Amino acid sequence: MLSNSLYAYIWNTTRAGQIRICLLTALVAPMAVAPLELQRRIVDDALTSRNLVQLLMLGAAYAAVVLIQNGLKYVLNLTKGRTLEDVTRDLRRRILERLRPTMSAVGQAPDAAIDEGTTLSILAAEAEDVGGFASESFAVPLLQIGTMTFVIAYLMWVEPLIAVMAFVIYLPQAILVPRVQDTINRLARQRTTLVRRLGHHAVGREDDVHVNAAGRFRHALHLAERAYMTRIRIYYRKFALTFLGNVLDAAGPIVVLMIGGYLVIRAETEISTLIVFISGFQRLAGPWDELINFYRSSSNARIAYRLVADAIGKASPAARA
Repeated sequence: MLSNSLYAYIWNTTRAGQIRICLLTALVAPMAVAPLELQRRIVDDALTSRNLVQLLMLGAAYAAVVLIQNGLKYVLNLTKGRTLEDVTRDLRRRILERLRPTMSAVGQAPDAAIDEGTTLSILAAEAEDVGGFASESFAVPLLQIGTMTFVIAYLMWVEPLIAVMAFVIYLPQAILVPRVQDTINRLARQRTTLVRRLGHHAVGREDDVHVNAAGRFRHALHLAERAYMTRIRIYYRKFALTFLGNVLDAAGPIVVLMIGGYLVIRAETEISTLIVFISGFQRLAGPWDELINFYRSSSNARIAYRLVADAIGKASPAARA
């Protein structure tokens, strides 16, 4: 039987990999600040003093930071990929173990606990949905929240007013995303159920043995159409959130230029501060978008995991007894 908690299952299945992911993430997150400070030093120190040696040294340091940071991300991505495949393989093995008694026959027995449509859905899609989330379950929140924390702290240290005003821009997303995602979750559950039923009818395992092939075909087309419309309804909401996120990402630099430009005109800050803030907001936009996507994938993965766990539970010896 699978654990009732998605995170408990992920931890029990991929504990060693998750520890490696967290350690690598802890090394990557703080390095997001280094390029911002190096940019500021290049503008304020090397260029202002026209010091070529200092410019070359800072440029070399910048290049080294970029190489180290991306090298660590490469290893992190490889570790996450292996974790994804470990979870996917484990779920597929579990469902195949439950089906072993029925696999000796040419086809599945009529009274089998899991029908072919559900089996195909789990083996082909739902196991990968859960596996994909498992590779990100610890890494994404740790890396993105850590990166945002370091970047925001740095920007607050450089110029608190610009940092506070620009950060407020992201509040609408924080309020709207959970509300819209609840609706998307409901539609995703409906679609998964429809796809399972579609697979069930496609292989000819309907409850009413008297239904002819033409009837099965019409019903399968009806299910396919409903799955299509459900996905379209999900797209309307999903891409509306993406539109809002893109607008807010573009608004950040505009706020920096307006408020920062005002401070520069009044000689209350330096031009280098504006450069750092524009670059800083680009570094905030990425992690913020990743967190939004993580929230979505977390909701989807919980739905998929619950459906898989229920299916495996029904197929367990205890459930069939």
